[in-house]
Amino acid sequence: MDFKINLYNLLILASVFIGLTFSLLLIFSKRINQTANRFLGLASLVIVFWNIWVLSHDLDFFRYAKYFYLIPLNFSLALGPLLYFYTKSIADVNFCFVKKDIVHFMPVLLELLIHVIISVEAVDKGILATSTGAFSNFIPILQLLAICSVIGYSYFALKEIKKYHVWLKNNYSNSAAYSLAWLYRLLFIFAIFWFLWIPYTLVDYFVFNYTLGIQDYYPLYLLMSFITIWISAEAYLKPEVVLLAPKSKPKPEGEKQTPTDEIMAKAKWLVQQMEQNLFYLNPELTLATLAESLEIHPNKLSKIINEGIGNSFSDFVNEYRTKAVVSRLENPEYDHITLLGISFECGFNSKTTFNRVFKEIMGVTPFEYKKSLTK
Repeated sequence: MDFKINLYNLLILASVFIGLTFSLLLIFSKRINQTANRFLGLASLVIVFWNIWVLSHDLDFFRYAKYFYLIPLNFSLALGPLLYFYTKSIADVNFCFVKKDIVHFMPVLLELLIHVIISVEAVDKGILATSTGAFSNFIPILQLLAICSVIGYSYFALKEIKKYHVWLKNNYSNSAAYSLAWLYRLLFIFAIFWFLWIPYTLVDYFVFNYTLGIQDYYPLYLLMSFITIWISAEAYLKPEVVLLAPKSKPKPEGEKQTPTDEIMAKAKWLVQQMEQNLFYLNPELTLATLAESLEIHPNKLSKIINEGIGNSFSDFVNEYRTKAVVSRLENPEYDHITLLGISFECGFNSKTTFNRVFKEIMGVTPFEYKKSLTK
């Protein structure tokens, strides 16, 4: 076999092996978020198959395996739903994939039908699949549908992450370890990348009459592979977390209620309990664990904090922690302890969270506040 391999081919080939490795790890490794990992593993596998198709055409592999193109390798209409359900699985602890959710993957049947039409024409005429009229007519439509699908599902996935972060703030005092900011950032980049694919495809179809070769699309293929592998690597290598409290349905935006006398009385009681028992010093404090300590239902406690105190659970607890830090900074007995050491004593478990929260509440960084005390 005489393959003429260039740098792009080698990079795509490398992405196939790396992507396949992470796909198999995510699909078959027994981990906490196994269902979510399988969705992401399948999404990565979609890109792997796509890149195999790209390589087979660019290297003219059909000269050595005449009917290789009969194997379906393009499942681009499954990519968007897979990424969405991956996000949904880790952002919503109440989520369970049910039979009706299969409807999201029905467009893949259209993709397979078009593959059969192209293959039949290719076999009948004895030509390559890419040379058939069906390929020229249907593939641009499929590309546009895939672009719309990925962008649309990415948008809904980003909304799920936003809802998750609101819930996280209302249930966890130290939420940094549970944050999905990394996934939000990567999905946003992924959606922007697919959006930029639209003008590329339109120029190819209307300006070049769909005559641009696979080599002209290589930068897009490589970027797509890189981002997908990045998401897979982040998901697999990051420590998995278990959410301790069940998610409740968020209230409609803008819905506000005037707190009742009972709620206000409970709010005063809660403040007394926090100050007497110093619950906030526990770095792993959550809405559920605090409710258990107070012998009250988590939903009731959430209502007291939100309506009676007018704060989220995270802000409510972190205000106490910040006050405790300030108190220690103003006490000479703690001069021998570092800022980070004091923050850990007061319930913070992350330097980044401590610095961010302290500045939000006090208006200056912890270091600036400590420096002002020495002056």
